[in-house]
Amino acid sequence: MKLLLATIESDCRRTDMAIKSLYCVVADSPMKVKTKIFGRNDLYMDIFEEIAEGRYNIVYFHANQYNEYQLKRVAELVKKAVPSTAIVFGGMQVSFETRAFMKENLFVDYVIRGEGERVLFNFIKSILSYEFDYENIAGLAYREGDQVVVNPYDAPIDAEALPFPYDRFEADKDVVCYETIRGTSDRTVYSQYLPDARVRALSLGRVCTELRYFLASEVGRVVFLDRFFNYNSERAYRIFEYIINNDNGITSFEFNINGDELDEETLRLLSEARDGQIIFNLDVASTNAEVLGAIGRGENVYRLMYNTTRLLQSGNVRAEITLMAGLPLETEPMFARSFNKAFGMAAGMPVHIRTVCVSKGSALRELADRFGYIYAADAPYEVISTGHMSSDELLRIRGIARTVEAYVGDGGFAGAMPRILNDTGIKPYELFRGLTKYTVKHDLTGKMRKKENLARILYAYAAGLYDELADPVKLDILRDVIYSDLSAAVSEESIKKFDKKGWEL
Repeated sequence: MKLLLATIESDCRRTDMAIKSLYCVVADSPMKVKTKIFGRNDLYMDIFEEIAEGRYNIVYFHANQYNEYQLKRVAELVKKAVPSTAIVFGGMQVSFETRAFMKENLFVDYVIRGEGERVLFNFIKSILSYEFDYENIAGLAYREGDQVVVNPYDAPIDAEALPFPYDRFEADKDVVCYETIRGTSDRTVYSQYLPDARVRALSLGRVCTELRYFLASEVGRVVFLDRFFNYNSERAYRIFEYIINNDNGITSFEFNINGDELDEETLRLLSEARDGQIIFNLDVASTNAEVLGAIGRGENVYRLMYNTTRLLQSGNVRAEITLMAGLPLETEPMFARSFNKAFGMAAGMPVHIRTVCVSKGSALRELADRFGYIYAADAPYEVISTGHMSSDELLRIRGIARTVEAYVGDGGFAGAMPRILNDTGIKPYELFRGLTKYTVKHDLTGKMRKKENLARILYAYAAGLYDELADPVKLDILRDVIYSDLSAAVSEESIKKFDKKGWEL
């Protein structure tokens, strides 16, 4: 028998790790097991053809909110081409509202719900032993005649029982994903988590042993998938300490953290890290207390701002800040204030704006009517409007988000943007709002894919702002700063071409 574990690349890093983990629990079975992670730009017909030609007995598709639609199209074609193939779906995206999912997609034979490793193991064991006792497999949904049977979730898995995926998969030299906890301490209303989401962590000894493997392999970056990694301050401190004390001068480590939980001792330790050795993703969401209360954070905004400022003042730790647009109770002026504060905290580091998604399994889906939410019918279920923010306002923020991503999402133009803010006194939100409006008005959106054009657009827009200052020297200085930012971001050959063409769009 042949089993394929498949998915499509997406913005969800966890999916790649899930495929590896699932493979580890069935790799030693009598079945021929293969994994395949298709590229996000692969055509669904090409994916279908490759799978159909493989003549697999079972095909498992790991779905998230970004790739579910495409995977369903592929799976339906596979079922039509090879009806004997058992189609199995898994992942958080199909772990909720499972009965409705199977009724809407008749080509799906089984769904593995929740944490999938033990469920998949028991499912494959049941098939290979010819027992087919699906009713006794917790976490499995299956068809029985015209009926869909959805078994209760399986009990949470002990993290220590999970295999280390890189015992079977070679670690990528550039980036590897790594997981040290199951469950999550994040209880925001827009987060997707299982009913029993208790945090279960790998022991410190095991974590250090596995980190030693990445260090010895000289991996470029290790991305911790844990949310939030520092749910236990003492445990996080010990792992940070190990990383700093065993630095190989090459490997960096990326964490999703709760900025509130950083204490003085940890902040002092982090100041000893090599520059760029540690990267933090800070989900600020909002800096408005009322909004934070509505989403279930109840966080001390001032402590978060203080901790972030302290981190960045050390000059060693890099941080990326994420704001959410379309949160309950939030108006556009409130979002603008949050953005201005976050941009000030970031001090040149990347800032990201994400639109809230009303995901399956999130509390927000249950509260959608209460907050006046209108959202997309298909995954990823992005918010269209709320009771406090119109669709026009959210569309404007989405446009601003693309501009922010283009200019500071990857740390680019880190010198020019603060210079404009300082020279003109304009607020960050108004700067990006004006820049977005300028690109749309002059039909320049299609030119924003190249850094060279971004530099030209920024200079042309800023020239209008600087006209009011009646100080041409400042504009000349800004042009030099923009040029310096561009030189740091593109190749020498690209700079030569830029010099030849000049600043005209």
